[in-house]
Amino acid sequence: MRRGAWFGAAVALLVVGGLVFTVLKWIDSPDDPPAPPTPPVAKITGVVGSEKNAFFQDSGVKAALAAKGLDVSVASAGSWQMNDVKKESADFVFPASQLPADEVAHQNQVTGTLARPFYSPLVIVTHTDVANVLKENNLAKQDPGSKLWTFSMGEFLKAVGAGRRWDQLNATNRPSSLSGDIFLTTTNPETSSSGTLYIAMVAYLLNNKQVVKDQATVDAIAPALRDAINKQGSMKNSTEEPFNDFVSNNGHPLVLAYESQVLRLALDGTGSMPKDMVMLYPDVTITSDHTLVGFTPDGLKLGKVLTEEPKLRELEVKYGFRPTGSVAGTEEFAAEVRGLNGTPGTPGFTFAPDLGAAGIGLASVPRPEIMKSLVQAVKK
Repeated sequence: MRRGAWFGAAVALLVVGGLVFTVLKWIDSPDDPPAPPTPPVAKITGVVGSEKNAFFQDSGVKAALAAKGLDVSVASAGSWQMNDVKKESADFVFPASQLPADEVAHQNQVTGTLARPFYSPLVIVTHTDVANVLKENNLAKQDPGSKLWTFSMGEFLKAVGAGRRWDQLNATNRPSSLSGDIFLTTTNPETSSSGTLYIAMVAYLLNNKQVVKDQATVDAIAPALRDAINKQGSMKNSTEEPFNDFVSNNGHPLVLAYESQVLRLALDGTGSMPKDMVMLYPDVTITSDHTLVGFTPDGLKLGKVLTEEPKLRELEVKYGFRPTGSVAGTEEFAAEVRGLNGTPGTPGFTFAPDLGAAGIGLASVPRPEIMKSLVQAVKK
């Protein structure tokens, strides 16, 4: 090869090599940092309380869980119906309170601390005209400043114990449909957490605001407890059923619900909330501690993610739940309800981010064996 031809070929090779090096260097060191690797997604299944079904179906929740490597599918059931779920058939169960979760954990030999990502106090829903009748008879009151409604559980239990009827109450404007015995609509305590928690709350009040600790106390308060529960007749198996009946104007005057259900309805923007709907906090209420039992590593991971992941905590509040953590949870909840409290057109909706500061007391749940005795006492 002539010297000139050889030199030209060498230059061409250098040029091509330089271009390849430049392209490779650009690929290896782009202006933007490389995206983090997408975690592998594990498909898991579980059983949840009906009040959490919409949360797990939400596209934002699904995306946030997928970002943490979880693809979650759920079926819903009453909390106490989850006793039949075995660890071989699901990755987790997620009832609405701690007692059924503890029972499932015990039956399936699950040890360790169970995750409690969020909670919700029990409230009462009614209509404006009924709330005004309650107010005239010292069964309810509305704070003139905050507009927060509270329901007097002590006066209510006295009225029920005395066999009082709606038409015996003083009323400036009584709704024509308001008749019959005064009672609070709840759910079947053998299937639903809210029904069980209501029994625990009433038992606490009947026992002079002390948790029931022995069978002698159960026997002593059993007649009054039955009066408070059984006047309503048959009970639904999940909290969603009586709440949905109320929203569609097919329900009873006073319905026990979770605060999360009411807040979710107020936030959904569909206009499905009855315009005259009022929410009252029992002046002594009880909280529903949503407790997750993980059977598999991915089920346990779900409990941790729901408790700690900021995006999921944000979404939990949008579904009405209060994230755990006394300070952080209260602040997150307060930020969400701030725009609702005092909103024109929703006079019956004032939420209490801090229950204690609002003067709302909290009842305690007795030991599992005492709780079972209380439920049996109601059945008798």
